[in-house]
Amino acid sequence: MKPHFWRPPVLSTERVTLRPFVNEDAEALFEYARNPNVTRFTLWDAHQTVADTNTFIRDYAVLRYMEGMPEPYAITLKPAPQPVGSCGCFWAAEPHRTMELGYWIGEPFWGKGYVAEACRAVLGLAFAEFGPERMQARVIDGNAASGRVLEKLGFRYEGTLRRALLRRGRFEDVRMYSLTREEWGRDQKPEIT
Repeated sequence: MKPHFWRPPVLSTERVTLRPFVNEDAEALFEYARNPNVTRFTLWDAHQTVADTNTFIRDYAVLRYMEGMPEPYAITLKPAPQPVGSCGCFWAAEPHRTMELGYWIGEPFWGKGYVAEACRAVLGLAFAEFGPERMQARVIDGNAASGRVLEKLGFRYEGTLRRALLRRGRFEDVRMYSLTREEWGRDQKPEIT
């Protein structure tokens, strides 16, 4: 457990800044988190009020930071400071050195490469600082855009876990992807600001 004030480092790419969430992000993030198109393939439901987004920041993000996880990061597009989505990595099975990548971005920013750019920076940090042997990602069947993001990042499709997730009253198939340390390569480093 990290001290309550610990936050993951800020990461920077050509077009994206990744930073820890702060309470003041709630209203800006709510504009995207309330869209049911965004949450169509997420484990979380569309936010109904700004209070839902405040709860995400206060109860989820801050607790993850206290665990020392680089997750969730606020995705911001340079030079604007407002978050338009989120990404990050957490331990799926620390004894087995397996982390999991997750991400989402507001609908106006789909198909522009921002998620892959942001995730590449987070993966660089995770492989360099946390030392996983395996990075995995789960994609609810039907979310082809998410699968394309992972393939851009070098992930390999491993197979489909049939009816592996009960979500919103329905069993969903889940496509598993993975990326090993060796496949990632040791020469990729994040830009920490």
